[in-house]
Amino acid sequence: MAADTIRALLEAAFPGGQVDVLDRTGGGDHFQVTVASAAFDGVSLVEQHRMVNRALAAPLADGTIHELRITTTKGTA
Repeated sequence: MAADTIRALLEAAFPGGQVDVLDRTGGGDHFQVTVASAAFDGVSLVEQHRMVNRALAAPLADGTIHELRITTTKGTA
């Protein structure tokens, strides 16, 4: 899965937020994502990560994303 596809899924889930996606190994299945969104205001870190996982549920479920590292920030950066 291309980083652009993951970015598009996250931008759709967190409109107005900032999204950065890094293919960590170049193989298209190990990613580092960073999301800054007002949607995280007042939400625990665990729930923020769950929100990101829900946004990427399809590629996580079908194994397209093998490994995912998540960084979230409240507000917009």
